[in-house]
Amino acid sequence: MGERQPLSRDTILIAAMAIADEQGVGGLSMRKLAAQLGYEVMSLYNHVRNKDDLLDGMVDLVAAEIVEPPTDLPWKPAVREIAMSAHGALMRHRWAAGLWSSRWPGRHRWQHMEALLRLLGGADLPDDVADLGFHAVTMHIQGFTQQQLQYSVVVTDDEEMYARFHDAVSPAEFPRVVDHVRYHQEHEHHRDEFGFVLDLILDGLERLADDG
Repeated sequence: MGERQPLSRDTILIAAMAIADEQGVGGLSMRKLAAQLGYEVMSLYNHVRNKDDLLDGMVDLVAAEIVEPPTDLPWKPAVREIAMSAHGALMRHRWAAGLWSSRWPGRHRWQHMEALLRLLGGADLPDDVADLGFHAVTMHIQGFTQQQLQYSVVVTDDEEMYARFHDAVSPAEFPRVVDHVRYHQEHEHHRDEFGFVLDLILDGLERLADDG
């Protein structure tokens, strides 16, 4: 058996993230985490106060994966890069999107928010519109990602889902719904929907800046 790694807050958080990535947050407990690291549970509390502190730290480590764009990039592509990077981080750590709004932010999340607010604040938008734009972008990141992840859990067999849909939904009663579902069925590799909606938000903010 190899020598166990010395305990630190970072080693505990990284190990906890690995368990959550594999089993979800429901599969994470302080006892399981301690056993994974080769320590008694009480040893963990020298570095994390409790499970809430653990979860706060795990979410902040996810935020640490969000890449900030080059400082000379104009505000619109810069905000887009941050949003796409945040979406990617949440998709890699599928448990994190559901915790994002409920956990107290750490340093990396404050940095993420600061970067978005700084970019929008420099976009020649009225102050209230810049604040609303910040909420629009951050809610799109979290809300779209959660819906995407939930859909991937619910739908495990596309063929079975489409067969069930066509048996249950009448084209005569719901023609547009049937056409919409047929579009998804026939266009397996359609455009990046997250980026598409993000661009609608950013294009709208850019028009407001131009009008201002």
